[in-house]
Amino acid sequence: YIYAKMSEGRNQPEEPWIGPLDIALALALVVVVVWYVWRKMHEGREEKLDLPPIRVPGMGSNRASSTRNFLERMKSSEKNLIVFYGSQTGTAEEFAGRLAKEGHRFGLRGLVADLEDCDMEELPKLKEIENSMAIFCMATYGEGDPTDNAQEFYDWIKDTDEDLSGLRYVVFALGNKTYEHYNAVGRLVDQQLEKFGAERLFECGEGDDDGK
Repeated sequence: YIYAKMSEGRNQPEEPWIGPLDIALALALVVVVVWYVWRKMHEGREEKLDLPPIRVPGMGSNRASSTRNFLERMKSSEKNLIVFYGSQTGTAEEFAGRLAKEGHRFGLRGLVADLEDCDMEELPKLKEIENSMAIFCMATYGEGDPTDNAQEFYDWIKDTDEDLSGLRYVVFALGNKTYEHYNAVGRLVDQQLEKFGAERLFECGEGDDDGK
């Protein structure tokens, strides 16, 4: 499992050069890199690391998306990585943005997506995009509840009978172990995606806001 502190505003005598948030992010990126290299080797193609400037929609932008069809947005902008987030205080959203921005170093063109703004019935079609993958940054809020923006997706993933075979994914769960239902939302999403045939690229990572 991947453990990380995500507490904000705590008094520290000295801020470390590399914090737990950066360590967790680096570990998550390792997963993405390993998968990408494996895919290129498997296909027998030479890996090319293209490093053009990247603009990541959905991070720090007030412009509302004109469509909830994230697949259409990915195809039109030539993305092959989508990072969904369910966030109440902004921590999961921050993780999603940083992962998408760093992904371009390894040939992964990332799109950040608020779950509330996406029609998740399009999720089974993600495999239509070559070498695509999805990352889910899922915070657990209150007593094991999904965040407000993830409620619709949470209800859908619990009850869906969609065939998700061909979907490649990683889940990163964010929570606080002092609560009874620690990372319950991320764990459920991870289990349900696998249950309906999606391919888990790496075990569910878990971030602990308590950090003790």
